[in-house]
Amino acid sequence: MQHLNVAKPQEESLGDSCDDVVEPPSSFDHRVLSKPFPFSLKHRNICALLLFLTTCAWFWRSLLDLFFLTQQQEHYSHMLLVPLVSLYVFYLDRKVILASEEWSPWLGSLLLGIGALWYSGADAATWAPDHLAMAILAFVVMCWGIFLFCFGMTVCRMVSFGLLFLLFMVPFPSAVLDAIIGFLQWSSAEATDLLFSMIGIPVFREGFLFHLSNFTIHVAEECSGIRSALSLFICSVVAGHFLLRSLWGKVGIAAIVIPMAIIKNAFRIVGLTLLANYVDPTFITGSLLHRSGGIPLFVVALAVLLCLVWLVRRLEGKYIDNLVH
Repeated sequence: MQHLNVAKPQEESLGDSCDDVVEPPSSFDHRVLSKPFPFSLKHRNICALLLFLTTCAWFWRSLLDLFFLTQQQEHYSHMLLVPLVSLYVFYLDRKVILASEEWSPWLGSLLLGIGALWYSGADAATWAPDHLAMAILAFVVMCWGIFLFCFGMTVCRMVSFGLLFLLFMVPFPSAVLDAIIGFLQWSSAEATDLLFSMIGIPVFREGFLFHLSNFTIHVAEECSGIRSALSLFICSVVAGHFLLRSLWGKVGIAAIVIPMAIIKNAFRIVGLTLLANYVDPTFITGSLLHRSGGIPLFVVALAVLLCLVWLVRRLEGKYIDNLVH
């Protein structure tokens, strides 16, 4: 009887242990894509640096063309700051990155292979207008592959913003760029027409032409405001990442930038048009205000954006407090 009394609790304990072992996980564990790194961390870090420098050397011509593009087209001037923002994100998590003991050889090699094949198969003669966009996209994909290969999935998830932010280095394909400029041009013309109506200025409109009493303006593609729109959008993405916590807050701040940029551009067009019509036509034809007048308005729009970020941050705090209490 004593033997039976002793064996029974042992059996129950074993059953409890088995239940703990066979319980299925509640969600997919991303660590199954990574493995413990078989070499020293110092060798791994050196390998990552060599792979990155080799990739840069292979893409040196495309990277040089990208730099020249930022100097020639103003709406791409922001690209010089994109890698600096990503590097800052990596710098903030540098201890975790360099101390990672994982790597993802298969997934990393897959991305490296895709990037290499993409770059090798892009015919510069066939894809002349968009060859640079394809080349820089291949470069970004290979950078992702190097990071995955050397540091594993866990660290990549932690610094995913810095990795995805590199996509802002990729120039728009010509069709996409034309569509964005066309949308901003049309939206700016509509907002300009609305502002003229609100302030009571008599205007006769023909498409993108606005006829005033003494002057006629054309809202051309150069007046679309794409440079400031892209800059404001990127600023909203960066501010959302560093200052906001909720997904709805980050998406909302990025979305509100689009109508804000259109309204800002419409104010600039209306202001210059009124000065040209009632004061001096040179305000549009060749004045400093025409060439650089968008800078003060951009500063104002940026200040409004930061105020909105502050407001959303306050709303996030109140929402979290309500959940806690």
